[in-house]
Amino acid sequence: MLTEHLGSPANLPHYDAWLKSTATRFYEIEYAWKKGEHAKRGKFNPDFFIKAGDLILILEIKDDSETREPSEENRKKNQYALAHVARLNEHLEADGSPLRYQFNFLTPSSYVTFFTYLRQGNIGSFRSELDLKLMDDA
Repeated sequence: MLTEHLGSPANLPHYDAWLKSTATRFYEIEYAWKKGEHAKRGKFNPDFFIKAGDLILILEIKDDSETREPSEENRKKNQYALAHVARLNEHLEADGSPLRYQFNFLTPSSYVTFFTYLRQGNIGSFRSELDLKLMDDA
């Protein structure tokens, strides 16, 4: 589990804080997708938030099976979350804030790579296997 890897900030000097969000109503991102012929609307609460310097990582954890065949629902979660983060970053930039947000999907097969990037202080360039798959499919 991801929380076992995080430890305390003293163990990983390249992050300042992290939190595991609650299952509902913590930080909701709205999205819409089609399930068969039916339009669906929903909200999801990303699983983790990690502050690493001026970057706030928003992480959604999924099973490794998603890297082979991402569901339409997760494709739309990704699309809407990336648009949400882009809007946040535009506002922060306009306000002169150095803070930026980044959304990533994370699967167990990407944990080692994720923590390597975090330890090396270059987490801003991290993309998980699922992130890359979703970029290729777009």
